[in-house]
Amino acid sequence: MVDAQVILKLENRIRSLEERLRAVEKEQRNIREDILSGKAEARMQKRMLEKPPKKIEELKEKLDKEIKIKI
Repeated sequence: MVDAQVILKLENRIRSLEERLRAVEKEQRNIREDILSGKAEARMQKRMLEKPPKKIEELKEKLDKEIKIKI
């Protein structure tokens, strides 16, 4: 029973990390496209305005909870 819980927890963690990795890769592609377009600043500002602020705040809170530096 304990092994099943550990496996389930690890699977959820892996899914979460995969989603974050895909988001980072997508953002990197967008940034590359912005830079290559020659109008990087304008395109980045446009993309930032398209994102609803509420969702950005939720993502920040979620990341803050997930990312904890342990010393």
